[in-house]
Amino acid sequence: METKPLDPNDRLSRISTAWTLLGEAREKADEPDGRAWAILIERYRRAAHRYLIAAVRDKDVAAELFQEFAVRFLRGDLRRADQNKGRFRDYLKACLSNLVSEHYRKVARHRTRSRDLEIEPIAPEFAAFESDENFLSEWRKDLLDRVWEAMESAEQLTRAPYYTALRVRTDKPELTSVALAEYLTTHLRPDMPFSESGVRKLLQRGREVFTDLLVEEVANSVPTREHDRLEQELIDLGFFGYCRRALERWKP
Repeated sequence: METKPLDPNDRLSRISTAWTLLGEAREKADEPDGRAWAILIERYRRAAHRYLIAAVRDKDVAAELFQEFAVRFLRGDLRRADQNKGRFRDYLKACLSNLVSEHYRKVARHRTRSRDLEIEPIAPEFAAFESDENFLSEWRKDLLDRVWEAMESAEQLTRAPYYTALRVRTDKPELTSVALAEYLTTHLRPDMPFSESGVRKLLQRGREVFTDLLVEEVANSVPTREHDRLEQELIDLGFFGYCRRALERWKP
């Protein structure tokens, strides 16, 4: 099977960092199309929406809150975000947490009025720790989804089956190397059947590509080109052990 070398940065290098987009959004805040803001919303849409669903446990309410989130984004509520003062996801989390807290306060006020009570309503407890954990969980999922999508796109261009091999290994961990070789041969129909040793090498290279892409995606999400800040973010996200060698290969 003829393959082209896969550069894990081919796709991700084309993605503007969040801070660059935020700068463009600030400069073009008065433009009617709001293109820079729209790009930012789309980039973080999945993580934000999944977080809201987990927080309010109601898809319809989550959809309404996400619309409010988008409005605030387009309105420029995050214009004061400063790359020297924190991670971009921290600003997003604060915005989303505020939306959820406001929602619960409204629910509490409505219930209080319904019961015709004269006491000051108290909003249901929305624990910061739980909020942080929920947001981190959705953020991790979104980063991993982006990497899988990047690998799948690269495979379509290069025909190097790193995505398929790694995806099957992840989804069917019970398969032996022999069984995986047979599965890939049947489904990919290469010129030469996959061997057991060939599959092992394919998986090894696939994991390298995956972790390289993940490190670059995390760097873009902070965003940073500083090694120490990237390392800390990988630690905070729980990716460091898996990405240690990829971090060593990463070049700012």
